[in-house]
Amino acid sequence: MRRLVSVVVVPLLAMLGGCQSGDSEVAQAEAAKAGQADQAAAAGAPALTVQVASPVMRQIQRTGRGQGALFAHETVILSNKQEGYVSTVAVDFGDQVSRGQMLAQMEQEELALEVEVAESAVTQAEALYIRAAAENERIQELFAEQIIPPQRRDTAEAEYKVAEAQVETAKKALALAEKRLRDTRIVSPVNGFVQERFANPGEYKTAASKLFEVVVVNPLKLRAPVPERFAAVARIGMAMRVEVEALPGEMFDGRLTRMAAQVDHRTRTLLIEAEIPNPDRKLRPGYFAHITGVLGEEEALFIPRLGLSRYAGVERVFVVKDNIVTSREVRSGVEDGEWIEIAEGLAADDVVAVSRLNRLADGMAVQTEDSEG
Repeated sequence: MRRLVSVVVVPLLAMLGGCQSGDSEVAQAEAAKAGQADQAAAAGAPALTVQVASPVMRQIQRTGRGQGALFAHETVILSNKQEGYVSTVAVDFGDQVSRGQMLAQMEQEELALEVEVAESAVTQAEALYIRAAAENERIQELFAEQIIPPQRRDTAEAEYKVAEAQVETAKKALALAEKRLRDTRIVSPVNGFVQERFANPGEYKTAASKLFEVVVVNPLKLRAPVPERFAAVARIGMAMRVEVEALPGEMFDGRLTRMAAQVDHRTRTLLIEAEIPNPDRKLRPGYFAHITGVLGEEEALFIPRLGLSRYAGVERVFVVKDNIVTSREVRSGVEDGEWIEIAEGLAADDVVAVSRLNRLADGMAVQTEDSEG
């Protein structure tokens, strides 16, 4: 009975051992075939195709930016020279005025009478002068004939000179009276707009009272503090471009006209002033302005904007040489449409990838094709 059991058990164990050995060999064979298939697939996989472009040299304007405010070119305070009552007010707040236009009229009746008195005094003085001149001429003839003594001749000559001086005095008095009469007319000395009116008809004004404030808005003044690093390159006559928030999208041109003598030691800025033509009066004093100063022109290296990668504040391009990719850190500059300046980190003979940047890495082999445009 024991022999029968042992005979049965031994063949069964042998059969189990043979089955396990066969399964292992099959698994190894299948793994080897799979590895060979992966290697074959990897060897035959095509390289990533990317578009490339060469940098180009372009002429650009170097600019400096700042912020400032617009001011009236001139602000004129008009007042009366003579005290008196305001007779007429011809303009009001916001009115446009021209040089020489009358804005107000002070009472002039008394001054007009003074002019008439002065005119009468001139007439009288001229009459006395004519009589003295004739008398002096007659006396000189008598003296030449030795009919009268020298004292009489000297007296006649002195009276003639006094009469002549009285005529000049009367004429100057008349001119002064006429000027006082003209001064009752308050006229604008500039072309501009009435910013404020301080006078009303019938109101009494002492001499030198403020009557009107007139502002000149063409051209306007732009004043702005700029960083001291621009002080060395700023120059009188430099072109300036101005944008205001009230007129988005519109650009206004001007010229730098003045610069402060020194840099503000507290803010480290230099105060500049520019003149901005305003013939259409679109701009108004008080507008906040963004300014761009044209510092000069030069050539710079540009690549298509698609060729620049930005991540975590770092700018990179992917240079392709002999179909191998190398990443390179760069510093960009100005943007011009679909192009961007590369200020540092790239040479003019480099070739950069401009597509599929998110799939590129150092040392990767790629196929290249020229980018369109």
